[in-house]
Amino acid sequence: MTQDVAAVRPPFRLAAGGAGARVEWATWGLLAVAGVFAAVAADDLAYVLRVRAALPSPDLHVLVAGQGLGTAQMVLFFVLLAAVYGWFLLGAVTVRGLGEEPATVLRTVTLTVFQVGAAATLVAGATLPHADLLAAHGFEVRLRWMIPILVARLALVVLLGVAVFGVRRRVYAALLRSRLAPRQSRPQERASLLEVSKRAVPVVPPLPVAGDAWWSEVADQVAAAGTALPLLERSGEERRWHRVSPGEDLTALRESLPPGARLTLFATEPADPDATGTDDFDDPDALTAVVR
Repeated sequence: MTQDVAAVRPPFRLAAGGAGARVEWATWGLLAVAGVFAAVAADDLAYVLRVRAALPSPDLHVLVAGQGLGTAQMVLFFVLLAAVYGWFLLGAVTVRGLGEEPATVLRTVTLTVFQVGAAATLVAGATLPHADLLAAHGFEVRLRWMIPILVARLALVVLLGVAVFGVRRRVYAALLRSRLAPRQSRPQERASLLEVSKRAVPVVPPLPVAGDAWWSEVADQVAAAGTALPLLERSGEERRWHRVSPGEDLTALRESLPPGARLTLFATEPADPDATGTDDFDDPDALTAVVR
């Protein structure tokens, strides 16, 4: 049952032929950008609270450090908005390729609230008075209003995470509705040399044919031995022994052998000619061939 479900619902990145892979990577990239922004924004908020607590005479080095931090927070917020736009655009292209209307799949209340909230914090930040220590009242007002703006942006990061995973579920449903075959998780792995050797079927070299050359080799071996040597004929389960003498005319013997018979000429007398083990009886000098 588990295998059937897995076959019907492949992972997001593999669904619909892998159409969701780019959306998946973009989603995690967007969340990474959101995490970096949240860390910097939280640090900026701590800085604002520290400076405001030190008014009207904050340390100069604290103010200098805070200028770079505030700039980094603003830049990252715009980077986050650009990442959201790119992620949304990539999702729209993917959904449209599946034959569905992007607005129906991607537009959610949570995402809309995030967009409105992000725009509101930008407008609020643009209307704040400049941070001028010579105008103490305006500086204090700016710091006071930066606190809710930063808190709102941190809350928007959490809201964005909820929106992203909500949209991801809707895109995943669209991928499954497309009924396109999922992409294979990975190409077939190359088997190691050890695995190949384990799976390999032993290759047995074919026996030589008992032709003129083989019988000539038989005659030479018998002549070298100087005595008659045993020749085993095996056809299926039947076994017959012959003796080949030096200088013997082998024509009659060759004509008496049936096609398909396996022949083995032993260089020494087998200890047990009636044994049913290996044909060569562990004789390394045995000559073996098959009759055609």
